[in-house]
Amino acid sequence: MIIKFQIMRVVNVSKEVCLWNTWDHEHLFFVHKQFTNCKLIYENESQAIIQTKMNVPFTPFYFNSIHTMNSLKNEDVLVVDTMPFGIIAKVLMEYKEITKTKTKLINTYELEMPIYLKPFKSLFIRLIKKWNDTNWDEDMPLKLRRMKAQNLGFVDFYGVSRDKKNQKNQKNQKNLKK
Repeated sequence: MIIKFQIMRVVNVSKEVCLWNTWDHEHLFFVHKQFTNCKLIYENESQAIIQTKMNVPFTPFYFNSIHTMNSLKNEDVLVVDTMPFGIIAKVLMEYKEITKTKTKLINTYELEMPIYLKPFKSLFIRLIKKWNDTNWDEDMPLKLRRMKAQNLGFVDFYGVSRDKKNQKNQKNQKNLKK
């Protein structure tokens, strides 16, 4: 049985900040209360595989999961997770730039579930939507703080580089110090 639904949101941060938040694996354990363990198994420039231990939303129970992330065209992300009861969750995360500081996020969920769970279909959808709301609320301060820092000229350190972007950022940082 396949269940499909979408969650759409608009946030007042850049697409770049949204993608940074998606690919910042370290924050899962430190920011999101439902994760009790996160271990990066594999990562390259377009994929990540993470072993997690999570709280079953709004219950005292925990489960282990394999969380995979794959970068797609336009920097969209496909997430595939293992879940309890033999459920496989696929989430297509689309990032639509509205302006340089406003992004529309569209998460399209596709749950592959054993047929015996059909009576619980609406419960799973409600739990995932509530889980998504919780993650959204926990991530919002990070996104807003990073956007503010970038607006003030913050640049991630990637080493000394002579490319034009780095030179422009160094010039912006010098102007901020004046």
